[in-house]
Amino acid sequence: MRSGPHNGVSKAAVVALAGVIFTVGALGLTLLAALAGVAAAGSTTGACGPPQTVGATEYGGPGDPSSGTVGASGVSLLSHPDSFAELGGTTFATADALGGLPYGTPLEISAGGVTVVAHKEDIGLGGGPIDGYPRVIDLWWKLAARLGLPYDGGRWAGTVQIAPPTGSCAPVVPLLTTSTRATLLPDGEAAAPASAPAAVRGIIAAGNQIVGKPYVYGGGHGLPLDLVAPSYDCSSSVAHLLYGGGLLPVGADLTSGDFERWGAPGPGRWVTIYASATHVYMYIAGLRWDTWNAAGPGDGPAGIGWHPLVRPDAGFVVRHPPGL
Repeated sequence: MRSGPHNGVSKAAVVALAGVIFTVGALGLTLLAALAGVAAAGSTTGACGPPQTVGATEYGGPGDPSSGTVGASGVSLLSHPDSFAELGGTTFATADALGGLPYGTPLEISAGGVTVVAHKEDIGLGGGPIDGYPRVIDLWWKLAARLGLPYDGGRWAGTVQIAPPTGSCAPVVPLLTTSTRATLLPDGEAAAPASAPAAVRGIIAAGNQIVGKPYVYGGGHGLPLDLVAPSYDCSSSVAHLLYGGGLLPVGADLTSGDFERWGAPGPGRWVTIYASATHVYMYIAGLRWDTWNAAGPGDGPAGIGWHPLVRPDAGFVVRHPPGL
């Protein structure tokens, strides 16, 4: 299904759903050797479980001046002081004390009443337990100081609590409209038709989670789909939405070319995917999900999100989820 121009309506005109039909679960993969109490992916509770206590030390700065200022991910740690290193080895494959998280993975890290969302930007060899807890994480020295870890013997060291970010665990309530088509709202989110199947409402709710996220080629790939990534590209964003509709498993990692073969051929009633070797986008209940305003003036935001116009589709393979 494809759309023409829409006039936006206020959220006051949107009917809220009484029950939650899309829930973002926990990280769901092996982070949870360390986060063993986290709820399984696909949980309908919306809970990620309690934070887990682990041993942490710092790297960089006056306590570790030889570590350098560029993380293994390639980012400047001076520009990204809220960064952590996953421990266990000197290569990405061996530094897996948290389960082998992709670079850029966010974690809530708490100590002394302070909570910071930090991102994995480095790896390290690690060391022995701290206060009886396994040492699995190193914090960039400015983050360690911000969390108030004790500066002991020339290094900050102590225990911290780690958990998936709160926003990644909270239930997402779809916005609904009495219209038979999805409606673009002034803030860039979309309201799903109340008459649409639950999968369609879940797809639209998942899209609203990541509207306006930065476009980065390769962004979002390698992360479980129940985690909101710092950035996305075309295929990872489409996958996130399809996961929200219950149409992909949490560990799926598809490229745009993969979507040329996914699902069933031809357009769908509610969802139609347009895929090529280099790009993928889709229409859901009359609104286009895309990474840019490809249809020109009036086509909504310049980046990742909902777009109201029909764009050129020459060279794309047309697919749809079976039954939709």
